[in-house]
Amino acid sequence: MLKVKVITVCFLWSLCYPFISVALGDSPPLLLAFMRSILAGVTLLVFSAKSPAGIIPRGWPIWRSIIIIGIGYTSLGFSGMFLGGSLVSPGLATVIANSQPMIAVGLAYLTTVERVTSRQLTVLTIGLVGISVIVFPSLLHDQENITIGGVGFVLMGAFGVALGNVWLKKVASASNILTLSAWQLIVGSIPLGIVGLFLENTQDIIWGIPLVTSLVVLAIPGTAIATYLWFNVLKSESLHNMNAFTFLTPLFSLSIGALFLGERLETNELVGTAIIISSLVFINARKSKVT
Repeated sequence: MLKVKVITVCFLWSLCYPFISVALGDSPPLLLAFMRSILAGVTLLVFSAKSPAGIIPRGWPIWRSIIIIGIGYTSLGFSGMFLGGSLVSPGLATVIANSQPMIAVGLAYLTTVERVTSRQLTVLTIGLVGISVIVFPSLLHDQENITIGGVGFVLMGAFGVALGNVWLKKVASASNILTLSAWQLIVGSIPLGIVGLFLENTQDIIWGIPLVTSLVVLAIPGTAIATYLWFNVLKSESLHNMNAFTFLTPLFSLSIGALFLGERLETNELVGTAIIISSLVFINARKSKVT
């Protein structure tokens, strides 16, 4: 059941990429990120109304965690994704974004939330190598598209997601995951909305079927459902083991392109896919042996 949840999350994340491309054609990036996160948060909040704990968390400790996770996972994560992705090549953005598990290793160590084992570190390293192999041609041919600002935005997004994941792991066992997921999205959307209104023009939003459809897909399955499932998994499982599965997201994107868009898988993509899958087999074989 656990593996099904994680794989489902990675699949839902992979679905976001084509819809982000469509939505960015009709909306400025920060305002799009705001609309995506606020809609996702409100959706989860509606479902949390049936929870015995209610929809309003009680006590400063839980609100402090909501603010930290929201600023990291949602504000920094989404702004880095949307802003950085428009300033650097897709290949470089993919590599930097997938450095998140490595950043999480450092943050988890500093906060003593979870220490990484040598086996986990090896698996994460192999996974990052696999991602690098997949995007190597685009890195080689799109060097003119590399900008310091773009790299900085994507790295900021990766750091934000890592911070959110680590802090969630710190407090998840004592939290209502559904309510926490909802409120961190809502709180995290506030800076996105404020900065978006200041830097971008709402008149640039082109409301129509493409934007509305993309926004619904991005907000509901791509964010609300995926975030709740991901946070639920992290509540009881090792952060570093679960982070290894995030390397599946680009693989799902490649598969969708090959199956539905007629895209041809290149040799480097097949090799990188084999490397990533081998890393997951490696860590899961060890886990099965231990249990």
